[in-house]
Amino acid sequence: MSSPPQAATSTKCETDAEVRAAFGTTCTVVGTYELHDVHNAKGGLMASWPAVHLAGGGRPVLIESVWDESKKPDADTIDALRGKRVAVTGKLNASPPGRIANMAIPTVSPVDKLEVIE
Repeated sequence: MSSPPQAATSTKCETDAEVRAAFGTTCTVVGTYELHDVHNAKGGLMASWPAVHLAGGGRPVLIESVWDESKKPDADTIDALRGKRVAVTGKLNASPPGRIANMAIPTVSPVDKLEVIE
C-alpha cells in the first residue's frame, strides 16, 4: 500500500530550527493549536489568529495568511481545536503571503491538511 503523495513530499517540522530550514517547502508543522496575537508595525493588535505553538518554543507558525480573513475558521472551530496537538501540512512561508510583508511570522499557506493528533 502506498502513501499519499503529500505524505511522501512533506517534511516534519517540530522545532523552530526545523521550521526555519523548511521555508518555501511543503512541511507538516506539529504543535499545539492556539490563537496568536498579531501586531502591526506600530504595536497595535491587528488580529488574534490561529497558530501552531511548537513544543520547544520559538515563534508560533500561523495557520493560513492573516491577510485573508476568509481563511480564519469560525469561533466554534477555533474553540474545538484550542489546546489540542495538531499537524498542519502545507506550504511553509517565512511571512504571511498576500501583501508586501513587513512582518516575519512563519505561516503555513495554503494549508493542505489539518489534523488533530493524540
